Amino acid sequence: MYLLYLDESGSHVGSPALVLGGLAIHEHDAWPLQQKIEGMLRSRLPQGLDPSAFELHANEIKSPVRRKTISKWAQVSFRKRLEILHATYRVLAEFRETDAKYPCACFGAVVARQYGDREERAYEEVLNKFDEMLTRQAKELGGAHQKGIVIHDHRLAVERVVQSWTATWRRASGRIGRLTHLVDVPMFADSKASRLIQAADFIAWGLWRYYGDTRDEKWIQPVWARFDKADGIMHGLIHVAPGFRDGTCLCPPCTSRRPGKP
Repeated sequence: MYLLYLDESGSHVGSPALVLGGLAIHEHDAWPLQQKIEGMLRSRLPQGLDPSAFELHANEIKSPVRRKTISKWAQVSFRKRLEILHATYRVLAEFRETDAKYPCACFGAVVARQYGDREERAYEEVLNKFDEMLTRQAKELGGAHQKGIVIHDHRLAVERVVQSWTATWRRASGRIGRLTHLVDVPMFADSKASRLIQAADFIAWGLWRYYGDTRDEKWIQPVWARFDKADGIMHGLIHVAPGFRDGTCLCPPCTSRRPGKP
């Protein structure tokens, strides 16, 4: 069984793109990865601070003081907060699975704001790419197909519609294909209770920093290699923007799909 943890970034007004991102991990590795993340945080928080009181929310760690709110992270020095941000990405990049045949893989979709159906596109792309990975694994290993469960951070504005879309795609093909490996519609949970939903936040935020106005690659760069890939193509990440099929975009997933790439 695979667990796909997801979160969104860039859903605010004015964002150049909507980002849906996260990671898929085999059930045997879910607890070990949680423990790695928890251990990283415990070792880096100043003495006396309880790790369970600190949610790993990337944007909040980077900017804990907002116009109307002050996060718990404000009591941690800027240097320490940057250290925790970088260390979290290193844990995700360097994690070693119990069985290499069932790797931990990142997934994502970045859809430009020009698309009125950007949210639906993002979910359809990510869920189908996850489904395709499980199909490919079964063919390569000659064994039974792994099933998948999707676990998403709470976002009341989209929960019911995402579940409705997924139920439809499980019954019949959408724009891309029919979902055959999901055991149910996506489940939504409080990110404060799950370090792996928090890990998904880091993937989504890192993609948003890269594909947003800043083109800041330093956060997502350590985990580029984690995105699902086969035959030299980064299948796990889809970049949908005007002209994305014309070969002019040089981002990693678009470059991997360019005809005649080196």
